[in-house]
Parts: sequence; C-alpha cells; structure tokens
Amino acid sequence: MIANVRTAKARLSELLARAAAGEEIVITSDGKPKAKLVGIPAHQARYRVNRRLLTATGKPGTSAEDLVRLDRDSRD
Repeated sequence: MIANVRTAKARLSELLARAAAGEEIVITSDGKPKAKLVGIPAHQARYRVNRRLLTATGKPGTSAEDLVRLDRDSRD
C-alpha cells in the first residue's frame, strides 16, 4: 500500500495494524517515497542461564538480587 503523509497521520492506527499483519506501507511526501512501515516479526525471547555467574557466586546466602546485580555489572 502507498499512503501520503496526511493519510498516514489520519489513519496511523489502521496502518500499524496492517503492517503488523504483514503488509508493507510506503509513506510518500510530495509524491516521493520517504519511509516504509513494516511489521516486526513476533518471537519469544528465551531466557538464558549464565552458568559462569551461578558457579562463581553460588554461595549459600547469596540473594537473587545480588546475582542479578552481579550479572548486570559484568555486562559493562
């Protein structure tokens, strides 16, 4: 589908729904293509266990909050 800027502004919710359904929408300005609206494929992010972190800090009494903080700090 091709839509000009005015139409895209007025019907943004509809265009977003169509893009999410797999349709590509080209937005034009002054008759020239300026942008393309496409959906993002849905995927389920998998949780990955950081085994190195668990073995390095798996001391009794280590809280989940401390483990999360250590993991977050190790990414910097």
